[in-house]
Amino acid sequence: MKRVADFFILFLITSFLLSFAAACKEKTISPNELAVGNWIQLKNSAYILWVTNPKGEWQSSVKIPDVTGKIVKSRGEARGTWYIEEGQMIVTVMESDVEDVWKKNATSFFDIIELTDTSMQLKEESGHIIIWNKTNTQKAPISESLNNTLAMLPVAVNLNKNRSHDKDRYLCLNMSLVLQEMMPEQDMPVIHPKAREAMTIFLSSLVFDDVKDFKSIKKQNKKLVAVLNPYMDGSIKEIKIEHVIITTDIDQVEEFIIEHTIAEETPDKEGEEGKETKESK
Repeated sequence: MKRVADFFILFLITSFLLSFAAACKEKTISPNELAVGNWIQLKNSAYILWVTNPKGEWQSSVKIPDVTGKIVKSRGEARGTWYIEEGQMIVTVMESDVEDVWKKNATSFFDIIELTDTSMQLKEESGHIIIWNKTNTQKAPISESLNNTLAMLPVAVNLNKNRSHDKDRYLCLNMSLVLQEMMPEQDMPVIHPKAREAMTIFLSSLVFDDVKDFKSIKKQNKKLVAVLNPYMDGSIKEIKIEHVIITTDIDQVEEFIIEHTIAEETPDKEGEEGKETKESK
């Protein structure tokens, strides 16, 4: 009986060790998986962004910051293929308009010195070591990861009148701020409390003829960018107007505000303001 008990205990211990080993094996991340993501390197005052995907493709964008260090300009882009084999990363450039960084049709063999989920050190054939740092764990293309849009609460104003006896007209807008490209890992700017006040003052100074058609609204849109940018450190590239109505019915105004109010979980001050507006309704 004792031998049976000992055998059963041994069986349990062996099963546990095998399960533990299998679990550890499952958690092991391969070099190919670690190499996938958004990487960045600073070289000669330019930021080289390198996005690798699981299909063995990559794309890169070379960015130059302005004097403020916030707004960036693109020097060009490149794309190609990559794979890892026997401790080397093989990178081929298929297209490039920044040949001083990525030479078109070139294939390079890099020895992998270090590869973690946050950094990568690659040794060139010349012996020079290149250090890449991962900006995030997302695998989105550059066009998605760098373009930032900041949603705003809907706004409704009473348009100015040319004559005192003119009927009341209300301008209702739902829009978002399209921001200039920012440096990697730079925090999304917060809408300054006075920005909304300045926007309201500007829009309420307009008369019906200023916004009577799409062409007129587009013209005022450019002026509104100039009004808001001093409160946003010049980070606004353009304003995207998603919905607009002009009405004489105050009930339509209330319906517009309710329909387009941003959800409470928006992570900025506009979101908090949206919560107050929603609750007040």
